Amino acid sequence: MVVLGGGVAGLAAAYYLARDGWPVTVVERAAALGGLCGSFQSHGFTLDHGPHKLYSVVPGILDEIRSLLGDRLIEHKKRNRIRLLGRYLDYPLSLGNLLPLLGPRRAARLGLGYAAAVAGGALGRRDPASYEDYVLQRFGRGVYELVFEPLAWKVWGDPRQLSVDLARARIPSSGATELVLRLLKLKENSEDVDAPFFYYPRGGFGEFPARLASEVRRHGGRILTSAVPRAFERANGSVRAVHVESAGASERLACATLVSSIPMASLAQLLQPGDAGLAAEVGQLRLRDLALVYLVLGQERLVDDHWIFFPERRYPFNRLFEQKSMDASLGPPGLTAICCDLTCDEGDAVWAAPDDELVRRCLDALVEAGLTTPDKLRAGFVRRFRSFYPMYTVDYRERLGRIYVRLKQAENLVLTGRVGMFNYNNSDHCLDMGRFIAAGMAAGTSPGEIWSGLEERVRSYRIID
Repeated sequence: MVVLGGGVAGLAAAYYLARDGWPVTVVERAAALGGLCGSFQSHGFTLDHGPHKLYSVVPGILDEIRSLLGDRLIEHKKRNRIRLLGRYLDYPLSLGNLLPLLGPRRAARLGLGYAAAVAGGALGRRDPASYEDYVLQRFGRGVYELVFEPLAWKVWGDPRQLSVDLARARIPSSGATELVLRLLKLKENSEDVDAPFFYYPRGGFGEFPARLASEVRRHGGRILTSAVPRAFERANGSVRAVHVESAGASERLACATLVSSIPMASLAQLLQPGDAGLAAEVGQLRLRDLALVYLVLGQERLVDDHWIFFPERRYPFNRLFEQKSMDASLGPPGLTAICCDLTCDEGDAVWAAPDDELVRRCLDALVEAGLTTPDKLRAGFVRRFRSFYPMYTVDYRERLGRIYVRLKQAENLVLTGRVGMFNYNNSDHCLDMGRFIAAGMAAGTSPGEIWSGLEERVRSYRIID
């Protein structure tokens, strides 16, 4: 078997397949494994690519994580906040700290929005056509404009053009009534809404993909890095071999089953080279890019939180993450490292901005937010990544269905992972996908049926903050 991509999704599939005795070769284009779940060294720190955690409500996956990492896991009681209207509020929100902040006029507006949402539910409502419709119907315009609208614009784009699927995956509360009950503390947050704790690998999140890779090798699998798939051999409706180039040498990898976690555009080009129609269709599946701005500050710690959300547009970043909050040993004493994530598109003002400008903008925002002072900056740098956030536009499901039909002409192909399937998911879901693929192979299920089963399975995934 050949697995394309050495991020968590590809490594998870390879791990379960190799553990079950299948011969597996992983092909990774980059020199390092793990993708955005990897860690790297800089300025005396071990740094992650933004905030990552290990937590899951998928049955059995937390047990799998514990089995893989054992005593390397640090258990954290989650501490998150959100900055709104000049204040830091505990997240998830509570009515006790929200109402005094809102003031009577804004509180009344939220109350009217809530009443309208409840009345709409009682009278019946049409099916929502977009992310915006979904939120307005369930929470009212006040809550929508305060939190959900600005955050959607910053992370994914125009909420009127986003699918309701994104709202269902990212917004845990089922409606205004449930939200108010939670705000009043009359209904507790459940584990499938808000993670009460999470695990983090000692030594950096990159320990997770590194452990998966170690297990792949231990069970006899191969992992090729700095290896580029150049061409597929096709025969009788299947991919029979993958031609790979590495260090100037070529290798032919025989392929009974092909598992792909690489971007769909790259896969389509290999499967159907020169097919302009397929390339154009895949090109309409938008993935937003990511700029991570790192600031090294001359202070021991910045905040006590694991991460803080910044939905308001006056802040350039969506979220702030402090590396030492996960593992205090990941940096030298007297210094701390902050990561600010900015969602963007290649060629836009954020993507094209010089590194020092983005560093300055993020530092200015931290100063304005009362978290540090300008003289504390010791270093700053930026890392940019293409195609990270699947953008669920209102027509994405129909377009994705058409693309899947074309790709399924390769009968021994299975897709997995966030960019591989164009599915908004986290690392625990990638582990579950790998387990599902291996279980299907062990049961003698065809690759096409496994892929179809995954399509149904991923629709149930929820992102638990």
